Amino acid sequence: MFKLNPLAAAVLVLASTQTPAATSDSLQTQFGAENIADVQQIGADLASTLQFQDGEGNNAAAYQTVTDNLIDQNQEGTYNAGYAEQMQEDSGKIEQKQKGDYNTAHASQSSGTNNEVLQKQENSGNFSFVMQASQFDSIAKTIQLGSYNEANVEQLFGGANNARINQYGDSGYATAEHLNHTNGDIEINQYDQGNWAYAEQGSSDGGIVLVNQTGNFNSTEVWQDGQLGNSRASVEQNGDTNETIVDQSYGSSNLATIMQIGNTNAIYADQYESSNSVTNLFQNGNGNNALTYQTGLNHSLVITTTGDDNKIYASDWQGPENEHGGQFGDSQIAVLNQDGTGNTITLKQEDVGQATQIDQNGSGNSANVKQSEAYNELYFEQNGTDNILVADQHGTSNLAEGSSYGAGNKVELDQSGSSNLSYIYQLGGGDNTAIVKQSDGVNMAFVNQNGMGNTANVTQSSSGMNADVQQTGNLNQATVLQQ
Repeated sequence: MFKLNPLAAAVLVLASTQTPAATSDSLQTQFGAENIADVQQIGADLASTLQFQDGEGNNAAAYQTVTDNLIDQNQEGTYNAGYAEQMQEDSGKIEQKQKGDYNTAHASQSSGTNNEVLQKQENSGNFSFVMQASQFDSIAKTIQLGSYNEANVEQLFGGANNARINQYGDSGYATAEHLNHTNGDIEINQYDQGNWAYAEQGSSDGGIVLVNQTGNFNSTEVWQDGQLGNSRASVEQNGDTNETIVDQSYGSSNLATIMQIGNTNAIYADQYESSNSVTNLFQNGNGNNALTYQTGLNHSLVITTTGDDNKIYASDWQGPENEHGGQFGDSQIAVLNQDGTGNTITLKQEDVGQATQIDQNGSGNSANVKQSEAYNELYFEQNGTDNILVADQHGTSNLAEGSSYGAGNKVELDQSGSSNLSYIYQLGGGDNTAIVKQSDGVNMAFVNQNGMGNTANVTQSSSGMNADVQQTGNLNQATVLQQ
């Protein structure tokens, strides 16, 4: 498609000036079909190339080395191709503007600093590609207006570079990559229906990815593997049937923030073998699903869901096969909030300083929480219909509080080892059941149930046991066994 050979006889050059000395300017204007414009400027200080083509099937190519200046390509029509390359440039710039359908723009910059690529394509079916290798403090910007366009940016072996892609129209496709890169920024904005965005920062440090999709049927993938510190992924989807995948594995001190406002949204967020990483998920809509996976040290997980049919599993890996569970390591914290219909939370936290807070307001809520050895704490509140909580705490400073307001409530809790405390309140009418089991340690259980078909069963085994059960309302039963 791109031809860098000398100009063929068929080329129509209406205006061209070139100076082989320190300054070199080239202006080429072509009208018609299947024209070729080819310029090479090597070692010419402040050289510039301006190429304009109007027609169909035209090719424009420009090559600069150590010129520190501008390549400007303008093409109007269909099936045109523009190629621009700069090497060893400082503050060089490539501008490629194409207006029409099925055009292709390719820009390449290598071994330079403070360089910039700007691509703008209008109409449908266009393709753009930017490659910046061994660049520092350089920028790649792509703007596409129309439908079924594709934009790609690769920035390799450099640092502090920025990639920006804006797509306006239906079914846009955008990818941006930083590999072996430090402190780079990627931003992808897509507007209207059926867009797909892919961003990757691998074997890098301090990268930032921002993805914003407004419209329907959107999908996003963000990969930040091997990020060694302070990398961020932020995804916002506003529309229908959105899906987001964020993977920040094998890194440290990374942050993933995902917001979905719309219908039938799904989130897959992984921080595998990662330390000091945080996941923040926000969903507001229908049929939302959040699957997360965290292993490593000092994780924190915050999820807020407002809508219908919401689920959270915490993954290992993805769910449901018995709904799995996540967060393995030490010093984990999880805060989960769901407000809607048909909510489910399954969370598994393993060793050292776990803490969990669960709030579910709605109907059909269920929570299944497991915490293992060391500083376990659990705070839960379910106030709605058909609430069930099953909790398992094993090992050292256990604490569980509680509540379950309205109908069909059931709480089961098993605590084992050391300073156990349990407060379970089910206040309000419903088929309440509370079963508390505590084993060896400084045990205390307090159960308060108020209204309709209550049953309380408390078992405490050894050490400084203490149990207080109060039930007001219909069909109450209480069994306390202390040994």
